[in-house]
Amino acid sequence: MMRKNDERQTPRYKVKVPVEFESGRGFTQNCSASGVYFITEKSFSLGQDVEYTLFLEHIDAAGPVRLKCQGKVVRVEKNGKKMGGVAATINSYSLEMFEPMNNN
Repeated sequence: MMRKNDERQTPRYKVKVPVEFESGRGFTQNCSASGVYFITEKSFSLGQDVEYTLFLEHIDAAGPVRLKCQGKVVRVEKNGKKMGGVAATINSYSLEMFEPMNNN
């Protein structure tokens, strides 16, 4: 749902993929070329610099891809439970193939 005075510059898409931080995990609810909104138990503060990784399982036929992002927290929503919503910018990113650990 778009807010009346929405400041978004790029289209937003409903995307649910795993997201991982230095000390936590969550999942995205939506994303755009300039930012992402995710749900997590980890606490974040408005204005905080954040590094996060999105796991894109089906974007490349060769295998899963990690989208490593650096950004800034622009909104934090508490829902009264353990989980909360966080909106963060994507200021820079890199892509790399995800290679699961070999158990041999």
